[in-house]
Amino acid sequence: MNTELLRTFLEVSKTRHFGQAAENLCLTQSAVSFRIRQLEEIIGVPLFTRERNNILLTPSGDRLLPHAENILASWQLALQDVAVSSGQDIQLALGATSNLWDTFLQAILPKLAQQVEGLHIRTDISSPQELTRALLGGRLDMIVVLDPPKVVEVETIKIGHIELVCVANTPQARIEDMENIGHIFVDWGTAFNLQHARLFPRPVAPILHTGQSHIALEFLLSHGGSAFLPKALVTPYLQEERLFMMPEIHSLSRDVYAVYNSGSRRAESLRPIVDLLQKADLKPTSHTPR
Repeated sequence: MNTELLRTFLEVSKTRHFGQAAENLCLTQSAVSFRIRQLEEIIGVPLFTRERNNILLTPSGDRLLPHAENILASWQLALQDVAVSSGQDIQLALGATSNLWDTFLQAILPKLAQQVEGLHIRTDISSPQELTRALLGGRLDMIVVLDPPKVVEVETIKIGHIELVCVANTPQARIEDMENIGHIFVDWGTAFNLQHARLFPRPVAPILHTGQSHIALEFLLSHGGSAFLPKALVTPYLQEERLFMMPEIHSLSRDVYAVYNSGSRRAESLRPIVDLLQKADLKPTSHTPR
């Protein structure tokens, strides 16, 4: 199997457009079409249908999707295994949701590289569901999540917690003011979403919905409104009185977990990395007053 055929299939399935896929892959549109035809001939079934200029996956194409992702990821891991010398064979394919990368995890990567000699890191950002599938499929060695998967194949270890506080750009803002000043919804996982819903007497449509705390923070400072953000992230802005705590709303705490496949051949080498994550301070990157 030519892996480039699968790569092209994944790009077309993502963009739903042969021309855009060709541009992203630095190919001509005819080359992309030819590769898809080749793959369909090998498999023996059509993978896409065209409906009113819209490219859609067939049921067969939809079933091929996770297999194609796993094959390409396994091939990439194989290349890494071969390329890394036996004396430095410590690899980590680490995945997390965007809000955890954004909040603290990216700041921990240099510390991991400094403290684990010969460590080679590959990162991934995705939804909790995709991360779990990638972990169980062997495409990721470890995931860091707020809502760990409830499956027997994995080891789940708490590595810390994040304190979330509700802040606004105006002092003494109250819950009933949220609809007028605007609420920025930051997705902190299923448990948070349930707690968040209980806070409001009636639903408040967010002016911004995002999975990244820094996007929410920049929007809050520039446009105004309110949002639940990590206390460590907003403390400098509270001290500068650019943001203000909403006094009626208690802080919410979210535990953070490292999850890895306990049956993986890499499981033994992952435990020291989990220990380092437990010792790390779950804080965002440094703040520069403006």
